[in-house]
Amino acid sequence: MSIQVQSLSVVLLLTVDTDRLAEFYRDVLGIPLEAEEHDGRHRHYACPLGAIYFTIQRAADLGAPTPERGYDFLQLCFTVADLDAFMRHLQDRRVTPLHPPMPFEHTRFTTLLDPDGRHVRVMTPWHA
Repeated sequence: MSIQVQSLSVVLLLTVDTDRLAEFYRDVLGIPLEAEEHDGRHRHYACPLGAIYFTIQRAADLGAPTPERGYDFLQLCFTVADLDAFMRHLQDRRVTPLHPPMPFEHTRFTTLLDPDGRHVRVMTPWHA
């Protein structure tokens, strides 16, 4: 009998500055992060996001090494209904994406850098 993963349940971003990172994900992407403090850890942020629990935590609180800035091979991909409206939203917030919207297979996307240098892709819904 083989064991297989059933689903992805948590996206955990480790950082040295939870407030700064949460502000980006809340203000730029609209993720409804709530501040939490418990279990002797510093303030961190979390919320349900669809079927995923999205959380931002201080790396040191979890015994992780300090994250280094550099290319992150993991890309977070978020879906928006209207990419053109999202691009106007970025402009209003003075956030410059890495490139204008581009086609990719069955979607269009743009890419941002979060404050820790992670690549964040924002795309239209995937239609096969």
